[in-house]
Amino acid sequence: MEGPSHSGTGTPTGSKRATSSLWFNDGFWWGNLWDTASADFHIFRFNAATSSWTDTGVATEPRPSTHHDVLWDGTTLYVASYRFVADTLPAEPNFPSTMRRYSYDPIAKTYSFLSATDINNYKVETLTIDKDSKGRVWATWQQGNKIYLNVTAEDGQTWGAPFQHPSALSNVTVDDTSAVIAFGPGKMGLMWSREATDSTDGMYWSYHVDGASNTDWSTPVAAVSGRESSDDHMNLKWLDSSGGRVFAATKTSFNSDSQPLIQLLALSGTTWSAHTIATVSECPNRVMVLIDESTQMLRTFATYPKPGGTTNAGNCTASGGAIYEKSSPLDNIAFTTEKTARIVDADQYVHNVTSTKQNLNSAARGTANSGLLVLADVNATSRYWHYYDPSGGGGGGDTTAPTVTGTSPADGATGIAVTAGVTGSFSEAMDASTVTTNTFTLTAGTTTVPAAVTYNGTVATLTPGADLAAGTTYEATIRGGPGGVEDVAGNALATDKTWTFTTASAGGGPPETVTLAPTADSYVANTKAGTNYGTSAVLGVDNSPVEVTYLKFDLSPYAGRTLESATLYLSVAANASTGKQNVRPVADDSWTESGITYNNRPAPGTVIGTLGPTTINTGYSIPLTVSGLTGELGQQLSLAVNSGSTDAVDLNSKEAGSTLAPKLVLTLQ
Repeated sequence: MEGPSHSGTGTPTGSKRATSSLWFNDGFWWGNLWDTASADFHIFRFNAATSSWTDTGVATEPRPSTHHDVLWDGTTLYVASYRFVADTLPAEPNFPSTMRRYSYDPIAKTYSFLSATDINNYKVETLTIDKDSKGRVWATWQQGNKIYLNVTAEDGQTWGAPFQHPSALSNVTVDDTSAVIAFGPGKMGLMWSREATDSTDGMYWSYHVDGASNTDWSTPVAAVSGRESSDDHMNLKWLDSSGGRVFAATKTSFNSDSQPLIQLLALSGTTWSAHTIATVSECPNRVMVLIDESTQMLRTFATYPKPGGTTNAGNCTASGGAIYEKSSPLDNIAFTTEKTARIVDADQYVHNVTSTKQNLNSAARGTANSGLLVLADVNATSRYWHYYDPSGGGGGGDTTAPTVTGTSPADGATGIAVTAGVTGSFSEAMDASTVTTNTFTLTAGTTTVPAAVTYNGTVATLTPGADLAAGTTYEATIRGGPGGVEDVAGNALATDKTWTFTTASAGGGPPETVTLAPTADSYVANTKAGTNYGTSAVLGVDNSPVEVTYLKFDLSPYAGRTLESATLYLSVAANASTGKQNVRPVADDSWTESGITYNNRPAPGTVIGTLGPTTINTGYSIPLTVSGLTGELGQQLSLAVNSGSTDAVDLNSKEAGSTLAPKLVLTLQ
């Protein structure tokens, strides 16, 4: 589908597949796109319901004719920008490559600028970044016919001096490029092409153990070798759930019809294997790979000759064509000759497809229900084009009906304030045009309540035009079936979703005290940033190494009530602390007990309660600041417990049994 104009800058999605322009965060796809009005690059948000882009107004790079590599680590957005040289031209000095950092506000759905620092002082062909488990961001590029690297301090922003990879095999040609990828656990991988036109041709791989000396890299091995076995196109992904499995979509320099022109290189343990994606006769170019974890598929996208149209149909040219997909199962890699057209402009060439560094549809990576989004460029008309598959999965479309996963007020709730609104949360993104006053209604008996209906993210909200009547039972309905609400793929809610609640009687009554058990609890640790501890009987809290506990409580039945007090009850297990721990609200409730890790942890807010010092096998009550919980009634409440102390404490989790489990006690009016 055709997207915004990028008039004023060329090849904005990059000309090498090593880089990424998109990312998925907070239930939305985002992109680093050119804004023609202000003549600079901005953060755009993708609207899945309308398949369109919205400019957020947040600038990422003022220079035209720049390429970018974007990394979202679950907390911070990193945008590396560089002026670029064409193929076979050397790097040029006095053109800084810059990395900008941004924070994200999940309430306002906005990004805010944090800092900008220079990676190097060169115009280069391509440059990529990734972040290791110590919080250090690595970058790589080719300069002076050598593969170069740089790395930040653990603050993720202060760059050191650039240096060459220590192996003599990193002495390459002017046309070679490189890319980095975090894999592991606890390693940074580096791949580069070597086009020496001799027996040392190949795609080379070396890795660095996080925390080791900057120049301490493993002896390079050839992922594939032999004369003409490499070209300067590569795109890397890591299947983090499998430890050491890395995948690289690469191009060769072969020229016989039956030889592979693009292929998938797969690392398992210490062994690389090569799998043909498309041969020379198919004329593919500029390949990219994505991992769909929900379906365990490898999905590759590349430029092939156009299937048809008014101009240039069927031509094999380096100028572009159409974007096609070929896919393969992860555990039995085999790409067939069939391919599926994904982005086609009947009048012009499409080229330079890009997407995200993240794996798709992965709860552990913060991309649950992401679907797939790829972005490409039509240079002749200076337009972005994109393809969106809401289901992911490689091939078939989404045929799964959406469900209503939560309501506020909860079904059967009583004592609801007369000023309360009504919400329904869906299992996936919905077609906003189907969420209307006809499909989301509120009635008292046979009388329909006049109300406005809005939809944002995955939540529909019904706001009555006036206060509800006191002491009255209401029924809310989200309509399913034909004429009901639909997801972005056109699947309708299977049946009507109805629930009832009763408003508080006039004059109020005595305060009510409720005791809530957590619906989810876990902790995260920076020493094992990709590990989930959702089944642990203890919850760690520490500052060195960093361990943060997360708790979630269901406050949806209490919409419209007044919170008079809140107390968190925690019990210490066999490890106590002489330090203090802080209780903080967490705005992002999308984390799950079985999915949260240090890599995808949501950011805590300001302190609303403190614990400590503590002794072992002892319970503690922590009064929470009521003002810090404003707006939480009627929805999920997430809390984080962290520490500035290096003396760790272990808390009992809900897996330790109901007597020792965390509890939240609320006093409500």
